[in-house]
Amino acid sequence: MSELSNARLFVWFRILFNCRFYYPVFTIFFLDLGLSIGEFAALNVVWALTSVVLEVPSGALADRFGRRPLVVAAGGLMVLEMAVLCLMPPGRHDVVLWLFVLNRVLSGAAEACASGADEALAYDSLPEAQRTELWPLVMARLSRGMALGFVVSSITGSVAYDHEMLTWALHFVGLDVTVAKEVSMKLPPLLCLGTGLACLMVTLRMTEQRSPAPQSGFWHSVGETWRSILHTGGWIWRTRTAFALILFGLVFDSVIRLFLTVASNFYRLVGIEEGWYGVIGTGVSLLGLVTASLMEKSAKAMSARQNFTWLAVAVFAGLMAAAHPQPGWAGIALVVPLFMSMRFLQFFLSHYLNEIVDSSQRATALSFRGLTINLAYGLTTLLFGWQTGWVGRRLGLDADDTRVFAESLTYWPWWFGATLAAAGAWVMLRRMPRKGTVNA
Repeated sequence: MSELSNARLFVWFRILFNCRFYYPVFTIFFLDLGLSIGEFAALNVVWALTSVVLEVPSGALADRFGRRPLVVAAGGLMVLEMAVLCLMPPGRHDVVLWLFVLNRVLSGAAEACASGADEALAYDSLPEAQRTELWPLVMARLSRGMALGFVVSSITGSVAYDHEMLTWALHFVGLDVTVAKEVSMKLPPLLCLGTGLACLMVTLRMTEQRSPAPQSGFWHSVGETWRSILHTGGWIWRTRTAFALILFGLVFDSVIRLFLTVASNFYRLVGIEEGWYGVIGTGVSLLGLVTASLMEKSAKAMSARQNFTWLAVAVFAGLMAAAHPQPGWAGIALVVPLFMSMRFLQFFLSHYLNEIVDSSQRATALSFRGLTINLAYGLTTLLFGWQTGWVGRRLGLDADDTRVFAESLTYWPWWFGATLAAAGAWVMLRRMPRKGTVNA
């Protein structure tokens, strides 16, 4: 069906945009180019600020002037950010630092342009009468594709970056070639530049059937865009279902994503050697192939309340397992629900929010979702930093000590339970309609 063309292209866009070959070596790539850990952290703050500042305005622009231009812009910005990475000159600290600043700004802008616009374009391209039934199928296909994409990009990126392993692999196939470290360092970014170009080509094939925005002056257009942002934000605030999805989404996402961020510390805590970290990531990605069909079935067989209830139980159980870690692979197996819950959360938020939001403001509403989730994650990360410092002082240990990390984890299940209960009480006590339209 021609109506499904954008949906297929959306799946390819998300895979090419997100499955990046440098992810498994992301931190050491920065360090090997001569930056410090502090500079690495500061550069990620630059990325986060750029993404947050542009997130909602980009969604509003997509709703007013078209989603396809924003998605194409995201593809173009990805090409530029990868080209900047490929230009990095090892050993020239100041040049590398400023090139990374440019890269992080381009990357944050690309993330903001894609967020909301790509999903809104794909969803509204589906036949209107079948959107509720077809969208879970699209998201399940995306989950499978992302799982395979992360497996391929993780393994390929790790091997390509390791000049010794790459040299061994070339010798194994009969090629007498020795790869220098300076060369192998550039291979993951070069591979990402290739996927960036492919991503841009995918966006150019997307189509959009929309009435053009009325012609008006620049400042009038700016005013209309901000009025659209405030209007959509007001609708989310007044509508119980939308407000609940956004609120519960940030509560779930912040704690799950924080655990995923510090997962390598947990592996070290339970005694897993570093050489196995990539294997764990690959295994988790492969599990995504199994869970894709479960997401689809859950959306069809159960209500939103039922799905978020069992998801809350799974997250709490995973956090309890992390708070009381078992040694070795048993400890890893017990926290698998935390890894899987992120996939289900993203699926449910997309399915239920798209179901209730009006097409004319879809990208803006989805951008509000991204904005609130990123802000909540940033706040939770700051709280975690404060918590480890407080626990370290209480135990008389350095904050980087694994015993401090282990003690910190014991608070996480109760923090999640308390914030989830508070969010539920807030939703129930506020007087708002369960449903509504953005244009109401």
